[in-house]
Amino acid sequence: MHSNLQIVLILTIGFALASLLAFIAQRFRFPAILGYMLAGYIIGPYSPGFVADVEISEQLAEICVILMLFGVGLHFRIEDLIGVKNIAIPGAVAQTFFAAVTGFLIVRGMGWSPEAALIIGLSIGVASTVVLVRILTDNEILNTSKGHIAVGWLVVEDIFTVIFLILLPTFAAFSSGENISLMSFSGSLLILTGKFLILGLFMFKWGHKIVAYILTNIARLKSQELFTLTILALVFVIATGSTALFGTSIALGAFIAGMVIGKTSVRHQAAANALPLKDIFAVIFFLSVGMLFNPNPIIANYPLFLGVLAVILIVKPLVAFIITVLLGHSLNVALTLSVALAQIGEFSFILAEEAMNLKLLPDDGFDILVACALVSISLNPLLFQSIGWIEKKMAPLPLFRRGRRNVVKGQEGYQFPTPTVIIVGFGQIGKEVSVFLKEMGIFPLIIEQNIDTVMRMEAQDTIFFGDAAESNILKDIHIEQASHLLITVPDTAKTVKIIHTARSVNPDIEIICRSQSIIDEDKIKELRAKSICTESVAMNSFLILVRQLFHPAKK
Repeated sequence: MHSNLQIVLILTIGFALASLLAFIAQRFRFPAILGYMLAGYIIGPYSPGFVADVEISEQLAEICVILMLFGVGLHFRIEDLIGVKNIAIPGAVAQTFFAAVTGFLIVRGMGWSPEAALIIGLSIGVASTVVLVRILTDNEILNTSKGHIAVGWLVVEDIFTVIFLILLPTFAAFSSGENISLMSFSGSLLILTGKFLILGLFMFKWGHKIVAYILTNIARLKSQELFTLTILALVFVIATGSTALFGTSIALGAFIAGMVIGKTSVRHQAAANALPLKDIFAVIFFLSVGMLFNPNPIIANYPLFLGVLAVILIVKPLVAFIITVLLGHSLNVALTLSVALAQIGEFSFILAEEAMNLKLLPDDGFDILVACALVSISLNPLLFQSIGWIEKKMAPLPLFRRGRRNVVKGQEGYQFPTPTVIIVGFGQIGKEVSVFLKEMGIFPLIIEQNIDTVMRMEAQDTIFFGDAAESNILKDIHIEQASHLLITVPDTAKTVKIIHTARSVNPDIEIICRSQSIIDEDKIKELRAKSICTESVAMNSFLILVRQLFHPAKK
């Protein structure tokens, strides 16, 4: 077959195998990425049968790294740390430190270079966001206090990963030079820091305005294809431009691109449009990791493999457990965090691959990390199922008999807000409903597709730009926690789509909407939604229904 069809072959065979093995993995309650990596190994050079082009796969994986780091930057919010800062920050710092130091000592004790020992230590210090979110979601605790702590913990670890990526090129230059002094290393680090600060100043002072101007004007055209294309263009331009002009890694450039776009009024729609692409390339990324995996070094270095695995499965969870308990949280919270963080994944691979490119980590080191990821990811769901049994055995101990905190609060008593009412559409009816709810002490979240309305009202209301018919938009504003959805848009076809999407995420949410005719009203009622026919009844009928619904809430 022609060599120019290598990409087609990789995608055809890779996606087919990945979907099959991911299906089998999830049927047995394992994370899907386990299936993706196994599929990559099957089509890689270290297994018999079809061998995909590893070089092409690595280039495709580089695209995925850009989109993954863009997603991290896009969702990065300092507010995510406010409510859990007293546990997430010290916990993540301590866990990463102890894991890195223990890993360094084990690898160094096996005779490996200090550079390789440091990279492996840092790589096992960070957990996989993909695995964590999937495990928390499967166990229905993502939006609980325990879930918020775990996510905040991961945010801090993500920051560490970005810092490590920034420092890697300078560290590589220092470690490879025979006569480089500490002063020269400090000078190089200072120059790199200066470049990073200039890049940050430019992007967040001027670049942010340019990006916002471009995306706002594109959003006015209401073309989803053009909007998505523009998002991708901006991400790749910023990522590659940061590398070319400032010498930073392409991953860091993508992270900054995400943070910049995350500060615009279109951030939620940008996330919704980019997420499907990110998911597809995430599959390619894990396929690529699996293709690079060679099991032979595991046999040759099995004491090292077992040592590194012990850090991931014992040291990391033990540190997380001790810190959580010492900070006054319950046994259940401590066990949940310990198990959730007892794994490694995508960011470990990104850091290790960057180190391999800089000749800081040998291939065998990467293979050991992949093997540890496969084992820890496989065991994680099983460990989660044992939390109840472990808690029952430990609960009688004196340390856990007295009551401990279960609610996450910061020093200021901050708690995560729980949205109650979501309004779709901010036209005349949407505005009147919003005013009425505020008078009752209910502050709704608003979704609006007119970017000019969003920009004009952002200072006064909690309003988001986006298409409410897309599940990612509704998930982004936590519709699963909402009790009521008020759809004020006049388009019945659009309303039906929004109802279906909302029900798929929150089956029990109460929905009130408009319809244009009696026939449309009947269609909507079949979807278990209350409807006001604005053609046949006075406009204020919608408000009357809302008053009847929420009046009992007034105290």
